[in-house]
Amino acid sequence: MSDLFKGVTLERAIDRKATADGRPRVDGAVETGVPAWELRVFGSLTALHAGRSLPLGPLRHRALLGLLLVRMGNVVAAGQLVDELWSGRPPRRPIATLQTYVSHLRRALASGGEQGGVRARVRHSSPGYVLEIDPELVDVHRFEALVDRGRQDLAERRFHSARDELSRALALWRGDPYLELTSYGPIADENERLEQLRLTAVETRAGACLAIGEADSVVTALYPEVQRNPTRERCVGHLMSGLYLLGRQAESLRLYEQTRRHLAEELGVDPGAELQGVHADILHQRLPPAEPPVSGGTCVIADRGTDLSGPGPEAAPRPAAAMPGPDDPPTAVSERPFRPPQPAARTRDTTGARSLRLPRGARTPGVLVGRDRELAVLGDHVLDALDGGSHLTAVLGEMGVGKTELVEELAVRLHELLQEVVWGRCTSGEGVPAYWVWAQVFRQLAVSRPEAFRKAEARFGSLLAPLMLDPESGRRSLSGEDPSARARFLTQDAMCETLLSLAAEDPLVVVLEDLDQADDSSLELLALLRTRLHCEPLSVVVTADDTGAAADLMGGGAVAEALGDSRTRSVRLTGLSRRETGDLVSAQTLVEVPDEVLRLLHERSRGNPYVLHQFIAGVGDPGLLSDRAVVENALADIPVGVRQSLGRRLAALPGPVLDVLRCCSALGGAFELALVREVLGSSTDVEAAIEAATRRGLLRRAAQPPFLLSFRDELVQEVLLGELGGSDRARLRESVVRALAQRPAALHAEYEPSRERARRAPRRHSTGGDAKGACGPTSVPPHPA
Repeated sequence: MSDLFKGVTLERAIDRKATADGRPRVDGAVETGVPAWELRVFGSLTALHAGRSLPLGPLRHRALLGLLLVRMGNVVAAGQLVDELWSGRPPRRPIATLQTYVSHLRRALASGGEQGGVRARVRHSSPGYVLEIDPELVDVHRFEALVDRGRQDLAERRFHSARDELSRALALWRGDPYLELTSYGPIADENERLEQLRLTAVETRAGACLAIGEADSVVTALYPEVQRNPTRERCVGHLMSGLYLLGRQAESLRLYEQTRRHLAEELGVDPGAELQGVHADILHQRLPPAEPPVSGGTCVIADRGTDLSGPGPEAAPRPAAAMPGPDDPPTAVSERPFRPPQPAARTRDTTGARSLRLPRGARTPGVLVGRDRELAVLGDHVLDALDGGSHLTAVLGEMGVGKTELVEELAVRLHELLQEVVWGRCTSGEGVPAYWVWAQVFRQLAVSRPEAFRKAEARFGSLLAPLMLDPESGRRSLSGEDPSARARFLTQDAMCETLLSLAAEDPLVVVLEDLDQADDSSLELLALLRTRLHCEPLSVVVTADDTGAAADLMGGGAVAEALGDSRTRSVRLTGLSRRETGDLVSAQTLVEVPDEVLRLLHERSRGNPYVLHQFIAGVGDPGLLSDRAVVENALADIPVGVRQSLGRRLAALPGPVLDVLRCCSALGGAFELALVREVLGSSTDVEAAIEAATRRGLLRRAAQPPFLLSFRDELVQEVLLGELGGSDRARLRESVVRALAQRPAALHAEYEPSRERARRAPRRHSTGGDAKGACGPTSVPPHPA
């Protein structure tokens, strides 16, 4: 059978060419050395000494460092720091608490000094504090300096130098700056400023590459940026130029038309004069192959509304993107808010069934590793639903196992087939309005299908008020909802009818992420929509954390009802195999890692891609992955991101379950239920708590006598153990010793290996140098005296 999809050229995401000095280059980015002592802003705020993370403390301690760092060298008043740290709700003695935080930071920063020297210090200077540090030791300062030099080189027509300087700058971008601290206002502003600087660096580097004839590198880097920022005309102009220079004139002109239509629909404006100039040059084939990007109408396009004289942001090198084929029909940028597509083929086998397949050899390294089978199954489920299969598809797995990445890869393949996918992410917490995840879906549809939405608004009127545009203000309204059951049902019915009518006009895929975090109204709407799916070309894909789904299952909630329905098809993700872990490490780092180190990384992360990435980031320089001692040192501590994610997961547990798990964390690698009962006493329902933890996937029971219990993930055990204060841990150990002493010798001997692990546990699972851990003392349920 012939392919229904015309092949697309695969742009390699990883450029393995070497620079003149022999350093490897990743998508044009040059790996640079790092100082022995470094303060990292990109990703989580981290201080490193000789590759080892310094103990900066809990979130608010690091927030204090971040607030001082964004005003590095300037005095910040103590009162201002109190307001920013506690958002108007300070503790009883705010200045004393602030002084305690400062003292902790001073000790932490001093711990990385060499021979008594301190690389960074927090100094009191009336009326507040100032952070004194050599700017060269801060990665964001080096990033800005490299961007400035690159822009200067471009202005002076030193194109190769500009490309190399900007490539080095982008290599420093390991993730969004101050990743976990953006809830603090000044840090959020700095995050946005750096993001704009990242984009400027990407655009400037693209201009230098065009000038020296590296159009393929430009297309690779800019396609995902244009997808995410369709109104940045400078980005669009460079991408159009790159496509034209690669002989893809039709794609270049189609991109201009998509951008023009998007600007008109979203902002009511036409493209700027310079972008129009690029368009005219391409139409008349006036764009020379290596024209320096200095004159208007050739390569350099100014982004209206952006001050290009100041810093602007740029992102870390992204995987290469394959562009649509020259014969593909035009598709509005606004309709395709997806990650850069990888080449896929829509085929029919001998039975006529459609499938999504990756051409042989067309694998983009680092995008998705070890998930070919799951992707094929998920693709079949979605295509079946679009053909009228009338089912829901659920992607299940633990935190960080790759659910989102799998669905994003699916969206990429569907995008290649010109199939629209709309996205919503559930969010829990106070202040989240009803139907929030559906509001996100409807927002995207209101942009991509405006005529259909106007018809729906005219048909249902105020019933769609929670999701539709307010015609007077142009803003979305999520208030004024009638709380009555009848009104709620009529609103949900109107939403269902709107989705079904849109799908009837053009097949639609709806993705709802983190369903276990959805509000009740959103779940009610999903339940109603499931009952209305009767051969409509609508596919609904949801992702859910196994733990959250299990908790809801025990409560008989709406998530369990959706996932347990007979028409729900599931795709369950588990950790990567050891070989797949090695493939992922290789794709992420581009270095050869010894088998023994790979084994350590796999065992510690259990093949979880997110956890693995966090541990690799903790090592620092990828070149250090060949040093087993360095890797073991990095693996001894739990990365901040992983600790916080697991902490949130554990905080959602019922109090009695959490108390029992804290006790279990001190009992070693394996332990008996009877021992837990003896330690905690009869006042605690140990059996019920153990059963709840087992169903949530936190504990497991051996299949053979003596049916010992153990944690499924030792990282969970370490986080729990870190929450126990030293005195609580000592009391638990004493209780275990007393319980074992009262047992018959045979049972005592049988439990000896587990007792020995319990004796060693505090050293193995300590969270730093202090046995009290990061969260402070936590009370332990009563136990026998």
